[in-house]
Amino acid sequence: MGVWRGRAVAGPGCYARRLFSALREFAFCRLYALLPPCALVFGCAMGRAAVPGTAFFYGTPVPVSALSRYERVVVEAENLQDLAALRKAGADVFAYVSVGEAEGWRASSRALPPALFLGANAAWKSRIADLAQPGWQRYLLEERMAALWATGYRGFFLDTLDSYLLAAKSPAEQQAQRSALVALIRAMHQRFPGVRLMFNRGFEVLPEVGSLAVGLAAESLFQRWNPVAQKYETVNENDRRWLLARLDDVRLRYGLPVTVIDYVPADQPELARATARRIVALGFTAWVANPGLDVLSIGVEP
Repeated sequence: MGVWRGRAVAGPGCYARRLFSALREFAFCRLYALLPPCALVFGCAMGRAAVPGTAFFYGTPVPVSALSRYERVVVEAENLQDLAALRKAGADVFAYVSVGEAEGWRASSRALPPALFLGANAAWKSRIADLAQPGWQRYLLEERMAALWATGYRGFFLDTLDSYLLAAKSPAEQQAQRSALVALIRAMHQRFPGVRLMFNRGFEVLPEVGSLAVGLAAESLFQRWNPVAQKYETVNENDRRWLLARLDDVRLRYGLPVTVIDYVPADQPELARATARRIVALGFTAWVANPGLDVLSIGVEP
C-alpha cells in the first residue's frame, strides 16, 4: 500500500481562525434555532454560506436540473450517465463508495474471496470487510476508486465507515480495524492527490483523519428506516441526543459542514417538511427522502 501520508500540521494562526469560525457558526446556528417557524421557509438559503447544501440521489435517471441547485451532490456513479452535465450545471459531484461493506448487488465486489470479510450484514445483504486485509485495500483503492477517478470523479462519499463494529467484538479487534481504517483514508489522499472526501458518520476516526474531510453526513436524527423490520420509525430521544452531541462536536471541533439524512414515507409530505425544518433549525442542512435515496428531498429548499 505504500507509505501513508499523515495529517498536515497547522500553525497557531490556523487553529485560531478555525476556532473563531466554528464559534461564530455555532452562535449563528443556535440563534437561528430560536427563529419563528415562518422564518425557516428560507432557512437553507440563509445558512448556505456556513453549511453547503448537499443532495443525495442514487436513482436513475438523475434529475440534473433539480440537483444543480445544490452545492454538492452525492450520486451512485453507475446510475449517472453524464457526469459532465451535472458538473457543468454547477454541482460539486461526489461518488458513493462503501468502505466497510461489499454490496451484494455490485458486480465488481461479488467475486472477492471470503477471506477478505469479517461477517455479513443481513439487513442490507452485504459482507462486512476486514479493513486490515491488503486484498480489500487493493480492491477499494485500485479497482473501485481508481475506476471512478479515471471516469472524472474528484470527490467520494465514504459510507459504512463504522460497519466493522458489527463484526469486531473485542476491544483489540475493534482497535485493529480502526487503525486500518485511518490508514486507508490517508492512503486515499496519497493515491488520489487533491481528492475531496465526505464521511458518513465515522466519528471514531475523526481525531486522526477529520482534517482530511470536507464534510460529514449522518442518518436518522428524527426519523429513520429500520431495514430489519422494513418500516419507518421515529428516533428515540436517547439516540437523538447521542447523535446530536456528536454532530455539534463535528461542527465545532473540525469545522465541517453537516448534512442530516432522515427517512420519511412518501405519503407523509407534511412530516417530511416538519422534519426538514427541525434539522435546519439546529444549523444543519437536511435531506429527507426514502431509504433508497432515489427521490428528491421533501422539505426546505436549498
